Amino acid sequence: MGDELKVFVCGSVGYGGKGEILRLQEVLREAGYSVVDQFEEADYSNISDFRGDEELCRRIALMDLEKCRDADVVVLIATRPSFGATVEALLSSLRGKPVIAYCPGEVRSPWPLYIARYTARTVEELILLLESLRGKRAGLRTIPNMQGEHEATFTYGDFSCICPVTGMLDRATIKVRYSPRSRLIEYESLKDYFETFRGKPMHHEEVVATILRDIVRAAEPELVEVEAVFEERSGVKARVAKTWRKGA
Repeated sequence: MGDELKVFVCGSVGYGGKGEILRLQEVLREAGYSVVDQFEEADYSNISDFRGDEELCRRIALMDLEKCRDADVVVLIATRPSFGATVEALLSSLRGKPVIAYCPGEVRSPWPLYIARYTARTVEELILLLESLRGKRAGLRTIPNMQGEHEATFTYGDFSCICPVTGMLDRATIKVRYSPRSRLIEYESLKDYFETFRGKPMHHEEVVATILRDIVRAAEPELVEVEAVFEERSGVKARVAKTWRKGA
């Protein structure tokens, strides 16, 4: 994501929600965001029955999914049921893209709230969330946990930071073991995240504590264990590990 945040608003087009989408789009434009507009190339809100036109269905679905891919953030209007909007939000979330459930009224299904990473009840809350996401690139991304209870281990062997005492390069292998709850770590984002430590002066213990804290904040798991094994320096090889358990 760059300074210009591109936002896609999805909601119930076929069941009377087009006006709500357009109003929210305009609010976001006035707030300085670039809106990815699904009505720019085609408007199918006047079609009452899609049966019998599979080619049109295909074109519309692929066009909307492409616009989701082009956006930095997807805002799902969660107060009105919509097959298409739910699919768009789910696939975006599974790609690790931030999804915000916009809920100005009652939400009578658990699915939008489970799929989304964030929830906003008002326009003001929505703008604050978008501002917090503006400019973020390297970081831990998460996706919905559709696999149930399990344990995962990730190993990254190209970690480095700077020793704050000697100024020398510290290299390490990082191992993360965790038991997820509703969110999974999108593991390809771990490489980008670990690379943010390059060139930073950090003690070994601080490295492990920071990674543990960031994983807990991002994924809210049941259990996390972070282990760092640093290359030998001055005849000493360091292994630092720290564990966090929910409720402990």
